[in-house]
Amino acid sequence: MLLAEITDTHLMDGGIPAYGTIDTRAHLDAAIATIAALSPKPDALLVAGDISEDGTLGSYTLFRETVAPLGIPAYVIPGNHDAREPMRTAFAPDGYMPATGPLDYAADLGPLALIALDTLEEGEPHGTFSTGQCDWLGENLDKLAGKPTVVMLHHPPFPTGMKMDEINCRDGDAIGAVIEQFSNVEIVLAGHFHRSMHRNWAGTTANICSSTAHQMGLDLAHRPGFKVFMEPPQIQLLHWQKESGLSVHQVPVGVFECVHEGK
Repeated sequence: MLLAEITDTHLMDGGIPAYGTIDTRAHLDAAIATIAALSPKPDALLVAGDISEDGTLGSYTLFRETVAPLGIPAYVIPGNHDAREPMRTAFAPDGYMPATGPLDYAADLGPLALIALDTLEEGEPHGTFSTGQCDWLGENLDKLAGKPTVVMLHHPPFPTGMKMDEINCRDGDAIGAVIEQFSNVEIVLAGHFHRSMHRNWAGTTANICSSTAHQMGLDLAHRPGFKVFMEPPQIQLLHWQKESGLSVHQVPVGVFECVHEGK
């Protein structure tokens, strides 16, 4: 199985530039073109939140129209810039989102399972995850015992050493306490930080995917404020093989010249 992952597309209603300067629509178009050119074709698209910058139904409609030509299912979760109810409305036709409450859900992807967690605390940049949601997570992981599972959420539930840890998921320890009980969790995917990162956490591998558009500056010194850079965007590929497990590949967005071809 091959899964493509993107995150933090930050689309605006009508496709207008985010922050007045970042053409997030064009960046998403380029990311989708990169995915469309892949061989073999991915089986599904995972989207780790902040689809929208303004939380409008129009921005979600634009996203759906942009990814539709891939012809594969897209599984999404909300980020801090998203709005839960417009998102629920926009993705209701796909049939996996709950009709009420947090947008937590489990999906059967075939050889893998996906558990998506809603860490959105509306009006706040940081994330939260309630005791009830932790109970739901444990119950669903228990149902999937023995099946390789991907857990996806927007706010990283683990420390990274960056200043942005100030706005990660504040209930990360509680999430980790649940996940570490289950050996079938292959990987925990997050977004939000606009940088590619990997670490061991809660008995499994944890990963943050780069944005399809702008990236946050690398800050391990915790300087005041945040800086945004137009570093090269990436997508991620999750390649599952029954014999060897899961491999994660970072793929730069764009078309690049082949300068040598061996025999």
